[in-house]
Amino acid sequence: MRLLKIAAAAPALMLATIAPAGAQMVMGGAWPPGYDPFQGFYLGVNVGGGWGDSTATRNSSGFTTHDKLDVSGPVGGVQGGYNWRLYGWNPNLILGLEADFDGSGLTSNNGQTVKTIGGATVQSQVARNYEWLGTVRGRIGYNFTPQWLGFVSGGFAYSQVDASARGGVMLPSGATAAFGRARNGIQTGWTVGVGSEYAFAPQFGLVLEYLHTDLGSFSFNAPIAGVVGQRITVDNNANILRIGVNYHFPPAPPPPAPIAAPAPPPAPPKVFIVFFDWDKDVVTPEGHAIIQQAADAYRAGAPVQLQVTGYTDRSGSPGYNQRLSERRANNVAKALAALGVPKEQMIVAGRGENDNRVPTADGVREPQNRRVEIVAP
Repeated sequence: MRLLKIAAAAPALMLATIAPAGAQMVMGGAWPPGYDPFQGFYLGVNVGGGWGDSTATRNSSGFTTHDKLDVSGPVGGVQGGYNWRLYGWNPNLILGLEADFDGSGLTSNNGQTVKTIGGATVQSQVARNYEWLGTVRGRIGYNFTPQWLGFVSGGFAYSQVDASARGGVMLPSGATAAFGRARNGIQTGWTVGVGSEYAFAPQFGLVLEYLHTDLGSFSFNAPIAGVVGQRITVDNNANILRIGVNYHFPPAPPPPAPIAAPAPPPAPPKVFIVFFDWDKDVVTPEGHAIIQQAADAYRAGAPVQLQVTGYTDRSGSPGYNQRLSERRANNVAKALAALGVPKEQMIVAGRGENDNRVPTADGVREPQNRRVEIVAP
């Protein structure tokens, strides 16, 4: 009975707490985009009651009786399961697997018999209790609306069933003999049911469910006065009606989109510098080696336009230096063309004494400024 009180009180308290909160949620906020209230894992609580008609059969020396053994009482406990929506076939159909465990107050105490045999009066009573009840069931559901699911279920049932028989015999002489025996154990069987769940708030569903359980029958001996045989057979079935609340766990969020790696910075332009002697436009052997490197780099990469720009130092007049820088640039361009660089892929120009590599005063002969720069963008 302690198990029943705990199992029934906890779901009732949770139902009273969760339902108002859920109602406020559905009135105060919108459903999440793409939300599916019946897909994935869920856990819940339930309360309810049970009833049923069973039979207690007594076989004893000289008589057999078949007496009604009605059952009634409260139940309450927890349930949990998983739903799969059949997107690829019919998205309104849902397959599920559920297990539940309820504390039970289902009892039977009215299997009474009074019978007279050969002048002796036999009086007896059979009692039975379901201490707890559990099931493991498959479910098939159909979404009549996005928030309303109807389902049927069926599967395995099990319960702790305690039974006892007691009574006595009064002989014509007035002598009496008593008897009593009990049988406690776990009974297994099957269950089928039908139910409905309404998603009244994001992640919460209100469940109404009916189950019929059949746990088969069992027998035990209760001999009269320890010597007269008497065997008690009890069949065990019950109907359960319960209401509950399920919490549906939200699906795991999708993994974050990979962050694209930043584009690598553009490669810096390649610059090849050919130096010249003072007041000369002839390419030196060292200069030819530099030009060879520039031509090799051009052939190894994507076709680009080479900028071939000549410069002078500041030891001559600006006009003379401009012409000298152009001759130097043209001579380098000819050498590049001889090494396979198309002329149309070169922009050839002279800058005279402008853009000194090493800033100097006018008239200074600076070797670093007497140059041609080959730039590959």
